[in-house]
Amino acid sequence: MTQQKEFTYADLRDILINRVGLPADAVATDPTATFDSMGLDSLAFVEIQLALQQQYGFTISDEDAHTINTIGDAIEYTNRRLREQG
Repeated sequence: MTQQKEFTYADLRDILINRVGLPADAVATDPTATFDSMGLDSLAFVEIQLALQQQYGFTISDEDAHTINTIGDAIEYTNRRLREQG
């Protein structure tokens, strides 16, 4: 488990490419881009959740997961949870 204080776009991109299997050229750079717009389905999003939980040591509730729709949402949510861990 990583004791990292900030989750970045590069971290999310790494998960999308190496864990989910999204081609590098399909990863959007716009923080408002949705996971749907990158062609990711609900199973891919579950894989993203698992990666975050395993790497950063917090659980993402189903309620929270439904609020994460864009790249920016995922980065902001993860950073908020990392701050909460202190």
